[in-house]
Amino acid sequence: MATIGFLLTTGPYQVQNYETLANTAEAALDKGHQVKIFLYLDGVYNPIKYQKFPDMEILPMHKFEKLLSKGAEITACGICVNARGLEGGKDFMEGVKVGGLPDFAEIVGEVDRLVTL
Repeated sequence: MATIGFLLTTGPYQVQNYETLANTAEAALDKGHQVKIFLYLDGVYNPIKYQKFPDMEILPMHKFEKLLSKGAEITACGICVNARGLEGGKDFMEGVKVGGLPDFAEIVGEVDRLVTL
C-alpha cells in the first residue's frame, strides 16, 4: 500500500479544503494506505478541540478526530501554532503533534504522493 501525504494551509470555515482533505484521507485509510498530514499557516486552526459553529453538526475537529482514530498521523507547524497564539497546541485534540518544517521535509521524503490544499 501507498503512503499519502497532505499539506493543509487553510483554516476551517474559509474554504472547504479541510473537508476535501478529510474525505480523501479517510478514503485512503479505508483502502489500507498510510496517511501523513502536515498543517501549515492557517491550517493549524483545524484540529482545535473547542470548536463551535452555529448550525453545523460536523465540525473540522470531528473530521480530524476520525482521521486520528483510523491511524492518520497529524503534525502541526510549531512556528505557525505559536504565531497564532495557540500556545504550543495545548488546545489541539489528543494525537496531533506539534513539530516543524524538518518534520514536513521528512514527510515529503516518505510519501508516495503529496496533496496540497
